Amino acid sequence: MTKLNLSLQELFSLTNMQNAYEQINKSSSGIDNISYQSFEASLRENLLALQKEILNNTYAPEPLLGFEIKKPNSNEKRPITIAAIKDKIVQRVLYNALSPYFEEIFSNKSYAYRPNKSPLKAINRVKDFICKGDRFVLKSDIDEFFESINQENLIALLQKYIPNKDIIHLLTLFIKIGKIQKLDYFEHTAGVYQGDILSPLLSNIYLHSFDSFLEQEGFDFVRFADDFVILSKEQSALKLLLPKLESFLESLSLKLNREKTYIKPTKDGFIFLGVFFRDTTTAIENTRFQKTISKLHSFAKEPLTLEQFIKKFNQYLEILEHYYFKLISPKQKELLKNHAISSIAQKLYYLKKAKKINKATMIKELSKFKLSSLFTNPKMAKHQIVQEVYTKLKLQNPAQKIKSKKQEYSKKLSIASTLHISKFATSLGVSKGKFVIKHKGKIVHTQPISKTSHIIIETPIYSISSKVIQEAAKNSIHIDFIDKNLLPYAQLTTYNSTFSQIIQKQASLLNTPFHFELAKEFIHSKAKNQINYLKYENRYFKNLTQEIAKMQTTLKALNKKAATINELMGYEGQISSIYWSAIAKNLDAPFEKRVTQGARDIVNSSLNYAYAIIYNKVQYYLLNAGLSLHISFLHSIDGTKPTLTYDLIEEFRTFIAERTIFAMINKNEPLKLDKNALLTKESRILIAKNIKERLGTYTTWRKEHIKIENIIKAQAYNLKDAILNKTKYKGFIGKY
Repeated sequence: MTKLNLSLQELFSLTNMQNAYEQINKSSSGIDNISYQSFEASLRENLLALQKEILNNTYAPEPLLGFEIKKPNSNEKRPITIAAIKDKIVQRVLYNALSPYFEEIFSNKSYAYRPNKSPLKAINRVKDFICKGDRFVLKSDIDEFFESINQENLIALLQKYIPNKDIIHLLTLFIKIGKIQKLDYFEHTAGVYQGDILSPLLSNIYLHSFDSFLEQEGFDFVRFADDFVILSKEQSALKLLLPKLESFLESLSLKLNREKTYIKPTKDGFIFLGVFFRDTTTAIENTRFQKTISKLHSFAKEPLTLEQFIKKFNQYLEILEHYYFKLISPKQKELLKNHAISSIAQKLYYLKKAKKINKATMIKELSKFKLSSLFTNPKMAKHQIVQEVYTKLKLQNPAQKIKSKKQEYSKKLSIASTLHISKFATSLGVSKGKFVIKHKGKIVHTQPISKTSHIIIETPIYSISSKVIQEAAKNSIHIDFIDKNLLPYAQLTTYNSTFSQIIQKQASLLNTPFHFELAKEFIHSKAKNQINYLKYENRYFKNLTQEIAKMQTTLKALNKKAATINELMGYEGQISSIYWSAIAKNLDAPFEKRVTQGARDIVNSSLNYAYAIIYNKVQYYLLNAGLSLHISFLHSIDGTKPTLTYDLIEEFRTFIAERTIFAMINKNEPLKLDKNALLTKESRILIAKNIKERLGTYTTWRKEHIKIENIIKAQAYNLKDAILNKTKYKGFIGKY
């Protein structure tokens, strides 16, 4: 073993001391009350004087300044010690000289306080060992390690490596110097001070023999200061090691923290460095994760200017990006996203409420947040933040709170009132006033008939009882059937013979100017909804102005020049082409073009499923209005298809389906395709839930606050009235 041969003259050159001064923390002064400003004002003279003291062997460090600070969210206190400026310089010179030497001999399984090492690398090393086949872990830490280090043993260890007695003398001074706290001097007879420049290096030197012991025993391990895990393929090997480990630590005057010592399979889960491991899967330990969330929210409560808030928030995101984002579970990341949005929105809400910021400034300032580290679509995140700010502002008004509750329960009821069957091999029956779903003979769900308004059957089922059809008819519950391609193919609804008068009227309008005007209105309302949605998106994305202008120009041409249905469809195709190209620019998922049947991508598959649910609603209300589904005005009449449904649904595609699906995708909701490129069951359930919520949402339409599903119903009856009375029909245009 080569010893470290350095002289004081080499160590404490003026250059080395100047470099050390540049590296030390300049935020606090020690017991001598010499500030950094005054020390730096005569820096060369002070360094020369300090150098002279060291070389003449007259140097002695000042006692440390000791005090306590309260731990966050706790009654406990943390001891703090601060060295004088000159002593920090001497320690830094020693550290700079000693650290490279000891780096050559330290174990590569020791990860604390070392260059090119980090908690993240320690965590990844543990995962590597588990991947290699270590399926059992001994987890522990050393009880009160820093306070328990035997100073005489430490000095003896240093003497093994460092022959220069003057350097040993300086190190001994720093190990043994006392502290002054509350006007009393306290001797330092055990341990090393946490927070001193030399302490991390001294602690690693002290535990180097511990690392060597484990390597000689043949175990994989990772140590981070006094916290460590030992891994093995055999649980019995770890059990045999434990008493040896305790005995070895006793020779160093140390002992294990028994309360935190255990041996278990890695599959059962363990915590190391604040990270929960279950084999190689990791997540931030919940208590630490909750502290992270609390920290995010604390920024909004501090009396900071918006500029200060942005700077602090961005700095914290950078810290999280380098460590947390690489370890958190997908669920934790989603929570972190939600809380980040909430924290920023809270700060902006305070400023908006105090009339210190307007909407335009708010949107401009949001571009300064470095959200790309957390969000794959930061523009959508900014959009959500603005929405949340204005939701908070609205809820300060009692009328708005009531309106919000109305919205909340309407959405819930819309979901709860729909019985959606998507599981294969089920049967649907009735018992004691309830619809009963059975899977392989076992009851899996019941729902009161009185609380049901709609039944969707998505997969072939074993049976549906005649009693179900009878109760559905009696209670005006319509039953829809969707095939494997997500297309509706049948509907059972309340018996209501289509009035022959309406059928005759519908038929009599074909190939008349009124026929053309109806077709034009369906396309006009569809195009206006598409344009308005892009305007809504452009408030935040700021990159759709050109597309909006092109669509508006084309719509004007449609209104002025189109004279036939074919010409209308030509203009509609142009508008839709521009619309879908614009959507692709900001959609956080691969999307090339709109595909109806046979879609094999997540965007088109999700849209098709959403359209199928709306399609059933439109068809139900057209039938209730007494209209013939097979006499249409925009789409070509086909006796085998309900083409009038295709006409009316055009008004609602963007406002209900597209807006919902695009929001889900940009919020990274878990939409997935299976191996056959079909939506997974979980994805279908999630889309259905969101579409039903949207149908149950209230919006402002024609100066009324009305549920979206009721707008579909109203438009079906408006269409009937227009046909019967030959009055102008006005298509639905949503408020975004």
